[in-house]
Amino acid sequence: MVIDNQMPTKKILISRLNRIGIVHLHGIEKYLDRDNIHKCFLITSVAPHENVYKYAEKIPSLEIIISSDFAGVKKKIEEEYFGAKVVLVDAYHLAGRDGMLDA
Repeated sequence: MVIDNQMPTKKILISRLNRIGIVHLHGIEKYLDRDNIHKCFLITSVAPHENVYKYAEKIPSLEIIISSDFAGVKKKIEEEYFGAKVVLVDAYHLAGRDGMLDA
């Protein structure tokens, strides 16, 4: 009998979006609940609408980063959360639009 004493690996979700909308935040909430995500980073080059910021404040493990250097920000996050499993999610999946593409 083998017992695995390792701590479960934390999952970090990273997504790059042109613009962040409420529908993306709804998708983030689903990912956080379903996939046991420890921290979520949304990277965008355009500042979201104030209503998006207000809604995002209700999601404690979410961080919105405004930057046009996705690769640089992603690298910093990976260094900060060394050893965590990084999950990259496309904006269409966050918005739930991947199901619409099947039509």
